Amino acid sequence: MILGARYCLAAQPATQKGGLIALDDAMGSTASSRSLESPAQVGSRRKVLVRAAITAVLILVLLLTLDVNEMIRALRGIPPGVLVVVLVLLAADRVLMGLKWRHLVNGAGGRMRVRDAVAIYYQSGFAALLLPTSMGGEVLRGVLGQRAGVPVQLVLASMVVEKLVAGLSSVALAVVGAIYILAVTNSEAALVAWLVAGSSLIVVAALSLAGSRKVHHWIGGLARRWLPARGFRVLDQFSASLVGYRRRKAVLRTNLVLNIAEHLLQFTALYLLARGLGIDFGLVPFLAVTAVVMLVRRTVGFLESWWLAETAVVVLYTLFGVPEALSVGLAFALWATSIVAALPGAFLLYQGGLGLGDRWVGGVSPAAAPDLSRTSSPYS
Repeated sequence: MILGARYCLAAQPATQKGGLIALDDAMGSTASSRSLESPAQVGSRRKVLVRAAITAVLILVLLLTLDVNEMIRALRGIPPGVLVVVLVLLAADRVLMGLKWRHLVNGAGGRMRVRDAVAIYYQSGFAALLLPTSMGGEVLRGVLGQRAGVPVQLVLASMVVEKLVAGLSSVALAVVGAIYILAVTNSEAALVAWLVAGSSLIVVAALSLAGSRKVHHWIGGLARRWLPARGFRVLDQFSASLVGYRRRKAVLRTNLVLNIAEHLLQFTALYLLARGLGIDFGLVPFLAVTAVVMLVRRTVGFLESWWLAETAVVVLYTLFGVPEALSVGLAFALWATSIVAALPGAFLLYQGGLGLGDRWVGGVSPAAAPDLSRTSSPYS
């Protein structure tokens, strides 16, 4: 048990000499007219079926064992003042998310205004919370990012890098949390070690794949026969933009600090909700275990199913000693307060606007950057 607590949880342009475009020239353009089903489409269907089956099994187990009345009583017991503070923290968290994304876009040569980045994040965040998969929110963010004048390859690359840096931040916090847990208790030591090690390996593997132009070239070779020439060139430009972030070490370091701050903000909101539900085993033990839980949540979230990610949170908190009803109540309370905090995004979606004040013809911001795919690369 942890400290004897109440619960034991206590974008370089492609050239004709290399990159994917060279492969495009070598293979010709006739493949673009083929109508065969790609392996990606088959894999996507399998992925959906797998995560749906896993989620259904986990939810069924929870429903069969959950004391719903206890969970409702705990939720009703959260003080209104705590909910207000949590909403303020989650609103600030949404703003910080927009700022750190803008930092990556502008740091790689793009131009995005603060209010556009924040507004886009509010809208995509609201959509992601309501849809069964977070991919819907990410697609919306990509579309709105283009409307803000950021080239598509830079929008996509910045979104991928943002997730990777967030994963690295989660690993750093989880390692610190695991060290604390192992230092003060022998309980669940093996579980903590396996969770942190396994999740960290997934993040490191993702970082290695994303930063390898050779891997991108290999993937491009597999996908070329199902892509039109224009789509293939966009893929090449995206690859160059993504790999180009490796040269932006100062940008990545600063963004890592922003991610750590944002994660600590989320942890604080979650801690307040936990206290409101009656989960009380100390601030530091809670943050330590939450860091481990959130790392696993992030890696499970790579399956693009927030239902599965939240179910994993419930299971892990329960394994660490929190009663199941309170674990479910904590996950539900975080989801509900996050939706309320993201309601400005619903208003912006309803209005069809992108920024927080101005509108512009054709959805192009006055601060739009030039199309980097037609000019010199920021990574050259």
